[in-house]
Amino acid sequence: MYKRVLLPTDGSPCSEQALREGFELVKSCGAEATVLYVIENPLLTLPMLPEGIPYEADLYEDLKKAAEEVLASARKIAEEAGVPVNTIMHEGQPVPTIVEFARDYDLIVMGTHGRGGLEKLILGSVTEGVLHRTETSVLVIHCKRKRA
Repeated sequence: MYKRVLLPTDGSPCSEQALREGFELVKSCGAEATVLYVIENPLLTLPMLPEGIPYEADLYEDLKKAAEEVLASARKIAEEAGVPVNTIMHEGQPVPTIVEFARDYDLIVMGTHGRGGLEKLILGSVTEGVLHRTETSVLVIHCKRKRA
């Protein structure tokens, strides 16, 4: 059914849940799995102030390091599930980057926090943006929230 599955991640608990469920699907289909982490370069998205340039460069290096840690964690989760996985770190804006990569895949597996109202307006939703812009099928994993 599915031959190539793209699993975008941001390292959040919701993304981790989507990875775990996605890897189970990949395993049952005998598909190929690719985890994608999109890193936004603050040097391109933040206003440039001369006094801020050294800090923005440090921030970018910190973001790359965090991305590498997330991808290492994804490889470990895949290994635990018994699924071979490719990992990709790509610089860009999340929604258009995921949509572009998805052209080469049969399915995208992503998590959603299920935010609504003002929270959704302020924080946005990468998953919703992908849903509205891709022609690739998307499996949305609705993340379970811990109740107090």
